[in-house]
Amino acid sequence: MKQIGLFSLLVLFTFKQVIAQTPTKTSDSLSSWKLVKSLSDEFDDSEVDWKKWYRKAELPNTTGWKWNNDANVKIANGVAELTMQHNTDNFPDDGTFFKSGILKSKETFTTGYVEARIKGAVIDVPGTKNGWGVCPSFWLYSDFDREAEDGKTIYCEIDVVELQQFDWFKGHQDDIQDSDHNLHLVKKINGKGVWFRPKQHIETQMNKYRIPDDPSRNYHVYGCEVNEEEIIWYVDGVEIARKPNTDWYRPMNVTVSLGLRRPFVQFSNNANRAVDPLINSEAKEQLKGMPTTMYVDYIRVWEKR
Repeated sequence: MKQIGLFSLLVLFTFKQVIAQTPTKTSDSLSSWKLVKSLSDEFDDSEVDWKKWYRKAELPNTTGWKWNNDANVKIANGVAELTMQHNTDNFPDDGTFFKSGILKSKETFTTGYVEARIKGAVIDVPGTKNGWGVCPSFWLYSDFDREAEDGKTIYCEIDVVELQQFDWFKGHQDDIQDSDHNLHLVKKINGKGVWFRPKQHIETQMNKYRIPDDPSRNYHVYGCEVNEEEIIWYVDGVEIARKPNTDWYRPMNVTVSLGLRRPFVQFSNNANRAVDPLINSEAKEQLKGMPTTMYVDYIRVWEKR
């Protein structure tokens, strides 16, 4: 039985490696792409390869929760598992009540193609808000260049996908099948950093897509091609959106993370602020679905040959 199991694992590993040689879908010929191993991970080892990913340092600042990769990131059966957990006894750690996991690449990406096979995070609660509270994300983001010239990019972010945001926009309430694929930007204007958010610039920065099933319970492949002219999004090999690439040219880290959303946080002053889940009645109800985990089968990044 051990020999059969070992053979099966070897076949699976070989299959994943062969498939990994080409992107699921791009706007260009498959033969023109080369896998960037330093930014890619099949998660086939028993432990996280911390030579590729930041473990504690250089993680994004968050006001609504904190990162703890030692407790909330693990590899199981060839899949990376990122978990969001409520602090024991609702301990208010610097005003926050949850800790989660994140994988942020040490190497950076500027142009090429990225994709990941992801299953979101289930929050099973009675009533109509099943899935509310967390946001499984696959994204690219840069550092801040405060010395950028006027009219240039200080910070840029490409959301390959954000799941389970349950966004309210123009009188419509998103549900579990609605996904977001947006762009964020800080640009220097008249000597100051100005945020450009998707809802303020719908035509150039905002994309929504309806996934045909519940992405918190099913895997899907989320991809994005970034070139000098355009940014193009894909879901399961189907193009879903494209925008002109006018400002998204700073080197970006490849990142998967599990963040909080309402009712566990409230967005104000350009950040998600922590909500005490034992005081807020809606958050207290959602606590019944915690902890919860998102699953990442692989992350693959290609560059032009």
